[in-house]
Amino acid sequence: MSNINFLGINENFPVAGQDNDTQVFRDNFDTIKSSLRAAQQEVIDLENNKASLDEDNDFNFNKITKAVLQNNYIQKNPQQVIDGTIGDPITIDYASGGYQIFKLGRNVTFDFLNFPGDPNLLGNDLLSAVGKVTLELYGDGTPRIANFITSGSGADNIKKDSGFPGTVTVTSADDPILIEVWRHDTENIYMRYLGQFTI
Repeated sequence: MSNINFLGINENFPVAGQDNDTQVFRDNFDTIKSSLRAAQQEVIDLENNKASLDEDNDFNFNKITKAVLQNNYIQKNPQQVIDGTIGDPITIDYASGGYQIFKLGRNVTFDFLNFPGDPNLLGNDLLSAVGKVTLELYGDGTPRIANFITSGSGADNIKKDSGFPGTVTVTSADDPILIEVWRHDTENIYMRYLGQFTI
């Protein structure tokens, strides 16, 4: 609710042709000054907290309800090339986008970070949320093994669907393997093997 008090301004003052009480002048000026101060604070608050159409928006975990989404996109993280110069583990950071692409030039161990349900995200009510990321994995023509751990996620277990292979081997530089990863509690990372796709 606005604190701008335009109703407190006596628009009928001063009265032409008569001696006017200076107290009403002072009251009007005080109301105008207070209302301008309130308007400034409200404009600053709007500038700092509004959703903008011409720049990125951070809703700081606030809920958006009763919204109808049409023609929206999932953020794609540009392809990362993992070779011998980059140490393990390789982080799958939820904050980097819902679709992440990796090209493996060696065997790789992936870890998970910042998924909803991660107890390391203290102060955020994310236990009622689900975070999902799709991985698109390419090789370099030589078989590369992709391992998955949970040391950085606060989760104790990786739960895999029944079709998930015992060893994920990535070879093709052209036809990716797709894996879906999600989390909704403090204990588990869930993984679904979607298979290898021909591009």
